[in-house]
Amino acid sequence: MLGRRAIHIDINPLTIFWVNALVQPIDLNALGEAYNQVVAEFQRLVPTTDDEIRAALRVYPYPTGNPLPKDSDVDTVEQLFSDRQLAELALLKQLILNLSEGHIRDNLLLMFSSLINLINLTYHQSKGRSVGRGGSGIMNYYRYRIAPNPVSIDTMRFFNHRYRRVTNAKKELAPHFTEETIHDFVAYQGTATDLNRITDESVDYVYTDPPYGAKIQYLDLSTMWLAWLDLPVSDFDRQQEIIEGGRLEKTREEYSDLMAQSIRELYRVLKFDRWMSFVFADKNPAYWHTIVETAEKAGFEYMGAVPQSNNKVSFKKRQNPSTVLSGQLIINFRKARSPRAIMKLDLGDDATDLILETAENVIAEKNGATIEEINSELIIKGIELGFLDLLSKKYDDLSPMLDSYFYLDDETQKYHLPKNKKFKSAIPVELRLRYFLLSYLKRKRLERVDPDFSEIVQDIMPMLKNGLTPEEQTILNVLRELARELPSGRWRLRDAGQQRMDGF
Repeated sequence: MLGRRAIHIDINPLTIFWVNALVQPIDLNALGEAYNQVVAEFQRLVPTTDDEIRAALRVYPYPTGNPLPKDSDVDTVEQLFSDRQLAELALLKQLILNLSEGHIRDNLLLMFSSLINLINLTYHQSKGRSVGRGGSGIMNYYRYRIAPNPVSIDTMRFFNHRYRRVTNAKKELAPHFTEETIHDFVAYQGTATDLNRITDESVDYVYTDPPYGAKIQYLDLSTMWLAWLDLPVSDFDRQQEIIEGGRLEKTREEYSDLMAQSIRELYRVLKFDRWMSFVFADKNPAYWHTIVETAEKAGFEYMGAVPQSNNKVSFKKRQNPSTVLSGQLIINFRKARSPRAIMKLDLGDDATDLILETAENVIAEKNGATIEEINSELIIKGIELGFLDLLSKKYDDLSPMLDSYFYLDDETQKYHLPKNKKFKSAIPVELRLRYFLLSYLKRKRLERVDPDFSEIVQDIMPMLKNGLTPEEQTILNVLRELARELPSGRWRLRDAGQQRMDGF
């Protein structure tokens, strides 16, 4: 869209099909004619009686014998559909395949792939809403869950919806994807653990969004679409998928090893002084520690993290507001010739207190904070102050600790201090100062800003309002340990080896 040369790589052939179909330049008039032809033939041939349905199932191919993940309500893909649904989808697919023109056929199959998300027995209609305003159990529950009351979806009505959506998308993309510019785009099935088609130091920017541990089993949950679109997944593909669990029941160690391999490969193909954005979401600090530690060992320099919220709240999030994260963090790294390492902060016995202190500050700042806001701040602080390793050893999930110390408002889904409780103030003021000063100065260094003392005091004081307020001389004493004063009177964080960290 920005006119850059782009490469899209995914272990899942379904995303390759989707992306390639979307970016193909296409004659919309020809697409419209093909769509009308398919619709007319479907309406002429669609089976309406039980005998016609059984006859159609003998004539038109449909997926058979494709095993589903073990936690599914049924065993194979065809059991996800009623006989009528199978017959209508099989007929529609055959009519599309009868078309000879590749791009036209691929775009109609793109519409078809979206349609089967609605026309199956896992489709759950949203309560109080019209038919078609719901979602599949696959996306709502992250497994193949048969709906308690399956609903009947009009195949042609919703195929028409998909046609309108795809043609609107093609119109929007048309100025950007032409026969000339399409050569600047490549999409292929592959693994980030082995980017053998990309030469060393040839990429200007990497944006990667890997699976979040054991959260979603992407290849397993794609089984229905892969079967209908005849897209094969090999044993090698499954071995290379970077997840925990899944059909191969991968361990956390296997997940971490594959993640580390991919980060090293991304480092290899990226040019020096270029950036990698790493999108991730999980409450387990161990995953974050693996990412940051591996990136640092590969030669990346951490450049900051940005929370990214989702506009749409998932069904899982609505079911489990205090345990399911909505949104993610984008962690930015730079491939540097002399990368600065993240300084490790030894918190000793004060780790839990400082975790709670961080949570309290977010709650105080926002007058109540969501699990996402608290988790993002803890992970960013853990990265910038180097105590992710400590967090990962003490906690798999911070939610139980938050639930035990704070009150969750069911209506707003925000954590607050329980009634008649005050913010903690037991942490020594010098330790709290070092903690927040170090984080503040690191952030300013990433912004390439050298603050003066008044700016530092102005920014640090609100963070310290939950306990004893230090004198300005105390702030200055701690500041001198961590930073050096420039001739201009502004302050700059020292390199890790130059900092006087006697208090840690």
